[in-house]
Amino acid sequence: MSNPISDSLPAPVYTYPEFRTLMATLVAEHRTTGPEQTPGLIRYTDQNQTHLDNGQARPLLPALLEKLRQLPHPERWLVLGEAWCGDTAHALPILAHLADESQGRVTLHVVLRSEHPELMATHQTDGKNSIPKLIRYDAATGTELSTWGPRPAAAQVLSHQLHSDKSLHVNQVVKGMNAWYEADNGQAMQQELLALLG
Repeated sequence: MSNPISDSLPAPVYTYPEFRTLMATLVAEHRTTGPEQTPGLIRYTDQNQTHLDNGQARPLLPALLEKLRQLPHPERWLVLGEAWCGDTAHALPILAHLADESQGRVTLHVVLRSEHPELMATHQTDGKNSIPKLIRYDAATGTELSTWGPRPAAAQVLSHQLHSDKSLHVNQVVKGMNAWYEADNGQAMQQELLALLG
């Protein structure tokens, strides 16, 4: 069956299981997505496998599930991300789980920011190519409904604070963000999605 969103995008477009397979392949080959193949990004890609595993087990918000199952029209969710991106690794499995539990109202696909620069350019956050970025489409018409990302508001505040502290090494920034995501347990993003759905 043809889909206006997937059909309008240059390949590849991944399902969540396909993205996990890609991640596993990259880790085995000591690579990552995108043009920069630095040791740090390759290491984060390896570490993100654990975040993806943990994210799939996070509790889903009952009110959000109910809202998704009662959507008036089926939706296609497209997530811009990268294998090395920690925020993507924390958000993506929850989004995929929500889609899986939506009783067919939501389907989810993943595209890489590095492979879709034009799409990313039209979905920037404060003029930056920040990921992940969720784009909601009407599945039948391809009409864009809304966006979310790159991270919950509280995490965005923390990210700005950590990045503005020049005494911190990038690894300390990553650890600080990871600790926030672990403590939040996927709840802030789900509350924001619930508000987004109205």
